[in-house]
Amino acid sequence: MQTIHGATLYNGKAELVRVETLITRGMPQLILVGMPDRVALEARERLPSALRSHSFPFPKTKVLVNLVPAQVQKRGMPLDLAMAVSLLVAQACIPKPKGPWLFLGELDLDGRLIPPARGTLLAALATRGNFAGVIGSPEVAKEAALAPGVLAFSAKNLTEVVQILSNPEKHDAVLGEERGCSITDTLLEDVRGQEIAREAAILSACGRHPLFLQGPPGTGKSMLAKRVAGLLPPLDSENALEVAQIEACLGRVPALPRQAPMRAPHSSVSAQGILGGGRPIRPGELSRAHHGVLFLDELPEFARPILEGLRQPLEEGEIRLQRAESWASFPAKALLVAARNPCPCGFLTHPKIGCRCTYLQVQRYLQRASGPLLDRFDLFVEMGPVEPESMDAPPTGPTQQEALEKMEAAQKIQEARSSAEIPAKGGEMEFTQLLECGVSPTARRRIHQAAHRLHWSARAQLRCLRVARTIADLQGSQGIAEEHVLEAISFRRPVQEQEDAKG
Repeated sequence: MQTIHGATLYNGKAELVRVETLITRGMPQLILVGMPDRVALEARERLPSALRSHSFPFPKTKVLVNLVPAQVQKRGMPLDLAMAVSLLVAQACIPKPKGPWLFLGELDLDGRLIPPARGTLLAALATRGNFAGVIGSPEVAKEAALAPGVLAFSAKNLTEVVQILSNPEKHDAVLGEERGCSITDTLLEDVRGQEIAREAAILSACGRHPLFLQGPPGTGKSMLAKRVAGLLPPLDSENALEVAQIEACLGRVPALPRQAPMRAPHSSVSAQGILGGGRPIRPGELSRAHHGVLFLDELPEFARPILEGLRQPLEEGEIRLQRAESWASFPAKALLVAARNPCPCGFLTHPKIGCRCTYLQVQRYLQRASGPLLDRFDLFVEMGPVEPESMDAPPTGPTQQEALEKMEAAQKIQEARSSAEIPAKGGEMEFTQLLECGVSPTARRRIHQAAHRLHWSARAQLRCLRVARTIADLQGSQGIAEEHVLEAISFRRPVQEQEDAKG
C-alpha cells in the first residue's frame, strides 16, 4: 500500500488528503471510500482512459482507494491526479516518490492536467514547506509558487508528471509572479470641488476611519469612495498573501495583489454574498475587502440583516461563520465607506431642486440604517452640488501626489509610536492608548462638552478622539490639541436628519 497526497477545501482552508490505494483479488471495480464528493466519484470513469492514453495499465482486479481523513467531506478540489499517481505506485509502474509530494489537478480522458477552479494557493500553504514539492498544470505551479518555501513543478499531462517524479533534480521549479509597484488610475484631483469631503477621504485612508457620505445624486459620492482605495498604501508581502488566500477560496490567483482591494457590491446582494457561507464555506465581499475598502453605495437599499450583520465583524476585524456541518473564520479588516441620498428622491438637501418626498417617506428611508450602525462611522460628510464652472477649472489641492506625501509623513509618526501593544493607525487605537500619546487639557474639555451637548455614547467619544489623533498625525503633531478635537467634532456631527426638514 502506498500513500500520495491531494487536498480538499474544509472550513475555509485547505486540508491535505492522503490517497491510499490497495489492489486485491476480486471483480474488476474501483471503490472509493472516505466521504468522496460527486466529482471524486466520477473520477472512477476518467482514470482508466487517462492512464491508458499514456500507455499505463489499469488494474483488472478490485481496487480500493481510501481518502484520509475519512471524517472530512472531500469537495472543492479534484483528486484525479493524486489517485492516478497512487495507482501507478501501487502497480509498481513507477517507484515510490522520495518524500511527500502534493498532486493537484483533474485529468481529462487523454490524461491532460486541468487545474482546480480554486484552492491551489491554500493547498500549497498547507504543506508548510515540508513537502518535496507540488506538481500540477502550469497554472497550478505558478500559483503554488506564490506560497513561501514551496517548490512547484509544472506538467501538462500524466507522462510529464512521471518524468518529474523519476528525476526531480533535472526539472526546474516554477517561480511565482513578481509583484510590482502599486498603480492607480483613480486620482483625487478628479473630484472637483468638495474640499471637505476630500479632506475626509484623506483622513479615512490615513487612519482607517469608516467614512459616511450623504448628498444629492451626482455630487461625487461614488467617485470619491473609489479614490479612498487609491489613497491606501500598497500591500506589503504579508498582507498581500492574506488577501490572496481569501481570493484562493473563490478562484485562481495568478499573482499576489499589489494594491489594496476595493469591493463595491450591489444593493441586491444576499447576506451570504456579503458575509460569506455556502458549501463549502466561502468568504463574502466583506472578507474580500480585507486590508482594503468595502463600499456600500445606496446604503438604505441593502437588506437590514446584512447591515446589522456587519457590525460585529467590522469591530473585531474577523467574521466567524457557523453552519450545521462546519464552521470557518475569515479576516475582515476592511475600511467601510458608505453613501446614501438624503431622501428617496435624492433632493432633500439640494439648494435649488425641490424634494418630492413626503415626511413619512423620508423618515422610513433614513431609518433603514440603524443608529448602532451609524454610530460606527468616524467621519460624516454632507456633500452638495458642484458649481458648473469648477468642472473645467484647474483642479484644486490637495492633488493625489500631495495627499500621498502628506500621508507618508504622517505614517512616519504613526510607526514611531506603534508597538506590539499600540497600533499605528488612529482608527485602531483604544482610549487608554490615545491618552498615552498625549491629549491636552483643553482638548479633553472640548470632548466632554461635545459629549454632553450632542448626547454622545462612549463609542462616539472614542471615535472622535481617534479622528483627532489622525488629524494630529497629518499635521505633524505628537499630541492631540484643541484644534484637532474641534476639527474632529465637525466630522463627527451627525448627518442632518431634522424632523422639520419637510416643513
